[in-house]
Amino acid sequence: DKKVFEALSLIANSDSHDLIILGGNHDPETSMPTVQEQIERSLSSSDPHDTKARCAHFPIRWLTNGEGALLQVGEAKVLIEHGDQYDAWNWIDHEALRRVICLASRNVPYQDVYRKKSPPGSSLVVNRFNHIRDQFPWLQTLQPLTASILPLALEVILPQVSSAERFKLIKAAREFRDFGLRSLTDTAVRKISPQREYWANEDEERQLLSEWLAQYEKEEKVWGLLDDAIAQLRRAAARLRNHTSRKLLKRVAHRDAFYDISASDCNHDAVVRLVSKGTNLVVHGHTHSAKSYKVGEGLYLNTGTWGQLTRLPNADAGEEEWIAYIEELRAGRASSFRHPTFAHISSQKEGTVAALLEWRSGVPPDQLSTWRFVNNQWRKEE
Repeated sequence: DKKVFEALSLIANSDSHDLIILGGNHDPETSMPTVQEQIERSLSSSDPHDTKARCAHFPIRWLTNGEGALLQVGEAKVLIEHGDQYDAWNWIDHEALRRVICLASRNVPYQDVYRKKSPPGSSLVVNRFNHIRDQFPWLQTLQPLTASILPLALEVILPQVSSAERFKLIKAAREFRDFGLRSLTDTAVRKISPQREYWANEDEERQLLSEWLAQYEKEEKVWGLLDDAIAQLRRAAARLRNHTSRKLLKRVAHRDAFYDISASDCNHDAVVRLVSKGTNLVVHGHTHSAKSYKVGEGLYLNTGTWGQLTRLPNADAGEEEWIAYIEELRAGRASSFRHPTFAHISSQKEGTVAALLEWRSGVPPDQLSTWRFVNNQWRKEE
């Protein structure tokens, strides 16, 4: 996007700004030196597409190998990271990427080194969902893709594809369910203890998807044959209503808790651990759910997303409401909206200030939540 690079170029070439580029699960290629060089050329040139411009010396930090940005803002220790390292279905294997970089620097073929290490969420999107996004544009709103949200997508898609494609999607769902490993980062910040239920969240996600798969396969016995559309919709609504009553779907969730900035998201446990290591403020993205709340003596901000969002019906919605909702999705008419939020952290005389704001075009941003760090404590400001 030309405007994004033009804006970044102003920051990168400013005497009063530093630019830090953090990697996430959507851009593992930023770990590659050739990609970094191209971006630096674009940022150092008045024309972002001028590949011949020599890179000027300006402050820029690349944190694309799984690192977090640990900053001191006033008296507060601030850790900024994407947050994907705590998502068992979407984290990037940076060790595999480092092997790719080593091989590429020697002109050695590396294609298969990382391909089998890509996150299952990304693989599912790239291999199965990308080619049908024009038909189902609301798929863009289901990120980050986890096992508990997958039934919603499949309920809508499966009746509208061929029997061969349906089989592939179900197979991909099974593979997605069976995969789930902790990243090295997540493992490193955990306290190894036999009393901790390490895999509780991921096991629940797997169980949720497994139950849906079992129920779907029980009800859809005849592959490739479509029966009465209303009967299909009723079965889909019944299955989804069962799953929307689960707390995991609420967390992913496109429901009330997703839009409540004071309700915890699925990275909450990781934030608790990071705060326990001495961090005063943790800032994430990834979950796309804007957040601002205290975690023990620390504070957690999630920058949310500037992409399109959509809502699920309430868990206790009637079957007719669910049927209407599923029908809208199948027709590609799901209503969506934007909630463009961002974090602003500054050092002031009265202490470090951390705020979650909503962007509004042409007018000052709306302050959704503001905190001040004084005497090693966060206090919410009215």
